Amino acid sequence: MQIKWLKGTDDLTDAYKIRFKVFVEEQNVPADIEIDDIDGIAHHLVVYQDGIPVGTGRVFEQGGRYYLGRIAVLKEYRKQHIGSLIVKLLLQKAFEWGAEEVHIHAQTSALEFYKKLGFIPYGEPYDEAGIGHISMVAYRKK
Repeated sequence: MQIKWLKGTDDLTDAYKIRFKVFVEEQNVPADIEIDDIDGIAHHLVVYQDGIPVGTGRVFEQGGRYYLGRIAVLKEYRKQHIGSLIVKLLLQKAFEWGAEEVHIHAQTSALEFYKKLGFIPYGEPYDEAGIGHISMVAYRKK
């Protein structure tokens, strides 16, 4: 397994391939909202297995808050702890930047996954791109 960090100004082709397959094709997120302005300021992570891009995610700071997002693993590579690895590495990056807390807009179907990784839900569930979401936060360990 190889891990590659990219800045928003780098070639994000591999990250986009994974995101389109998971979010647009699998979950029916409209293609025109999958790529956004955040991509240009975020740091992106791509996980490769045998040279194939299989998972991705991004971390960014906006308005003094740190966020993770666009976390996706190709269907045939799930249940191999790649998603957990991505989240842990993105959290580590945010904490290295000085974050005391990191937020995520989690799909409600992934609530338990994120809870196991230390995230705590807050607020009411809401709809984002036709999919149920809930805001969650993880705190830096003291």
